[in-house]
Amino acid sequence: MSWAKVAAVASGWLVCGSLAWAQAPAEFYRGRTINLIVTSTPGGDYDNRARLVARHMERHIDGQPKIVVQNMPGGGGLRGINHIYRIAPRDGTVIGAIDQQAPLAQAFGEKGVEYDLLKSSYLGNTTSSPIVLVSWHKSSVKTFRDALEKELVIGATGAGSASVQVPLMINALIGSKFRVVSGYPGGNEIYMAMENGEVEGRATQNWSGWKSQKPDWLRDKKINLLAQAGARKHPELPDVPLLADFARSDEDRQVLEIYFATADMARPLWVGPDAPADRVAALRKAFDATMTDRDFIEEARKINIDVEATGGAEVQRIVARILGAPARVLDRARKFSESQ
Repeated sequence: MSWAKVAAVASGWLVCGSLAWAQAPAEFYRGRTINLIVTSTPGGDYDNRARLVARHMERHIDGQPKIVVQNMPGGGGLRGINHIYRIAPRDGTVIGAIDQQAPLAQAFGEKGVEYDLLKSSYLGNTTSSPIVLVSWHKSSVKTFRDALEKELVIGATGAGSASVQVPLMINALIGSKFRVVSGYPGGNEIYMAMENGEVEGRATQNWSGWKSQKPDWLRDKKINLLAQAGARKHPELPDVPLLADFARSDEDRQVLEIYFATADMARPLWVGPDAPADRVAALRKAFDATMTDRDFIEEARKINIDVEATGGAEVQRIVARILGAPARVLDRARKFSESQ
C-alpha cells in the first residue's frame, strides 16, 4: 500500500473516531454493548447486584445498548479497577462494580493502585449499608467485647484488601485480637471456610450482603453479630454496637469514621477516566431510573437484595471527602491498617 493510501486510511480512522466521540449518547449507544466488570468472584453480593442492575439498566440508557457482565477478580479488587482505568476503552462502554474500599486504597497509597478516582466518575450506589463483623456460632467469641479478650480467626482475600486491612486496623485502634488468614479467592470461599472450621469469622461483609447471601445463617443464628461499622446504626440493628463506640480517643474515632465512610457507598458502579460528560450523565440518569423501576424493585425483593440507592454525584462527594481528609488522619488509618 502506498504512503498516500496509508495516510488516507489513517485519516479515515481519525474522522470516524471523532464522529463517534461527537455523537449524542442515544446515537453512540444504539447497537453497542457495555461491559460491566465486577472486580470480585461470581456469586457474591457485588456480583449479584451487578447482574441485577445490568438486567434492568440497559433499557433505561439512551440507545438501549446491551450490558454484559464480566468477572475480573484479583488483588483484592485492584486487577479489575486498574484494567478499567488503564486499559479499557474510555468512551463509556466499560463500567465497573468496584470495591467500596477503592477510595481508601488510593488515599493510603497502597501498592498496586494505578487509578485516580478524582479523575473518573461514579454512576451511583445500590445500597448504604454498614459493615457487620461476625463470628461463627461455634466460636467462643459471641460479642465484640469477647473479641477484646479472645482470639478470633478471620477469613480474608488478598493481602492489601479491605478484608485484611479492616481487622488489623481494629486490632490496632481498639485492641481486638483478630488473627487474619488471607488468600481466599472471594466471599463464597470464606463462607465455606467458616462452615468447615478453617476460620471463625468475617470482618468486611455489609449488612445488605449478609441478608442477601446468607439469610439462612441469620434465620438459624449461625453467626453472631459482633459490631457494625458505619456512620450510624442501621435501623435493623439497634442492639449491635458501633465500632466507633469502642474508640479509645477522639482521634481514633476520626480514623474509624473516615475509614468507614465508604459504608454510605457500599455497592457502587463506576466509569473510568475521560468518558465524555454527556455519556456519564446519560449513564447516571439511567442508573437513577433503574433504582425506581418497578420491575427492578420487584426482582430485588424476590432475590432478597435490599436497595437504598445513592446517586452518582453524592457518591462522588463521599469519595472527595475521603481523599481530602487531613493527612494526619489518613496516615494513622494507613499505618494501623498495615499493623501486624
